[in-house]
Amino acid sequence: MGPALTRRRVRPGGTGPRWAGRPRSRRAALALAALLAVAGCAPDPGPPTPAPSGGPLPAPPAVSAPAPADVPFLRAMVAHHDRTRVIAAAATGRITDAELRTLVAAVDVTEADELATMRRWLAAAPDGDAPGSPGHHPHHDTHDTGDAQGASATRDASATRDAPTTADPDLARLRAAPPGRFDAVLVEVLTAHQRAAVALARRHLPAAVGPEVRDLADRVARSRAAQIRLMAGLPAA
Repeated sequence: MGPALTRRRVRPGGTGPRWAGRPRSRRAALALAALLAVAGCAPDPGPPTPAPSGGPLPAPPAVSAPAPADVPFLRAMVAHHDRTRVIAAAATGRITDAELRTLVAAVDVTEADELATMRRWLAAAPDGDAPGSPGHHPHHDTHDTGDAQGASATRDASATRDAPTTADPDLARLRAAPPGRFDAVLVEVLTAHQRAAVALARRHLPAAVGPEVRDLADRVARSRAAQIRLMAGLPAA
């Protein structure tokens, strides 16, 4: 191969590729946070595999009912994840920092997957996902709820699930943020929100009964803590 094909291309006025001026630790943190976020996704069994020779399809894998002690945690975490997805939707098209945009996209994908998993678990509970609440709607993705924020996230979610949609000051602040301040406001709102997830997960870990729920709580605590550390190092922080 000739020299023309082996020579490295250098940007004018620079000494290397565009990543050269960026601290290696930030690049590593971004990769780690994205990996931890995606690792939090619980595998979906997907459609059943067709049986050979045109036989009947095998039954889908059974979903185990969560232990009663795990149900309040799952309901509170569903409410929290719903609000995360509302925050991510409010940020669509407005984020200017590429690393923050990548992180928010990873968070949204992860929490959508976790939501589907937790809802399957709750649907398998003896009382389903709406105990004593005929008018309950289990999907909150389009509602601006902040019921799982802070200390309220640790309550049994029966009250917060059935409450009407209320105004969310953080979302109002995010939507009103001017373009030059949007990333900074998003980092503040999402950092506080994910701190609540870490607190909720860590609080439930000693009491978790089901191994799947315990694993979920552990992964939520670790991955959201990694997201918080990454956001603290972003230019908007």
